Amino acid sequence: MWFVMFWLLTASSVVAAPPTMMNMPCADWNTRFPQRLTQATAPETLVRFLASHKGFGFVSPFTEEKRIAVLHQPLMSSGQLIFLPTHGLYRQLQKPFMQELVITPEAIHQRNAADDGATVVALDKLPAAQVFVGAFLALFAGSWDMLHTHFEVYFMQDQQQWQLGLKPINEAMARLISCLVLEGEQARLVTLWMQETNGDVTHDHFLDSQLVPESHWADYQAQFDWTH
Repeated sequence: MWFVMFWLLTASSVVAAPPTMMNMPCADWNTRFPQRLTQATAPETLVRFLASHKGFGFVSPFTEEKRIAVLHQPLMSSGQLIFLPTHGLYRQLQKPFMQELVITPEAIHQRNAADDGATVVALDKLPAAQVFVGAFLALFAGSWDMLHTHFEVYFMQDQQQWQLGLKPINEAMARLISCLVLEGEQARLVTLWMQETNGDVTHDHFLDSQLVPESHWADYQAQFDWTH
């Protein structure tokens, strides 16, 4: 599956403990998220978060830990993430090696530092991947309507942070992904958890994330130009 390829292309191995229930984002779902939201019932905290991201880009250094059920060691990586609504998602892997990915609604572009050219995976022939990419881009675009198009939406908050729980609606996507959980503080996205149906878990931690107004999108144009 392209999805497995996408995450494995961007990781390396480092010693760590196997996953525990605390690291399983779908565990105790009904207790953590007792109420499913409708399009008409968005909590004020969530409305503010989505509104603050709508029409903005997003840039952040990140670290990622991927725990695969059949491996005793997790896969670790770090780099930079850039999202521009008009360009898509740019993901630069800096450790353990240099690699770049650009994800758009039409294709996934990938190149390594040692390669002369880029690998392109067109999404028009991969409907399941196309649905996932659309849903993934909707997360960063802050689109409430798009979230409901792709997911069952759940939400909880306490004095310290909020959690947005997402379960895929599309059958093809649901065969791959059990759930996603975004965690944040006020208008800042802090972490993204993803659990696959085979038990694998990916945890992205966003370090010093910043919103990018349209007037500064040109500052990041070069990161996307190599895909043309």
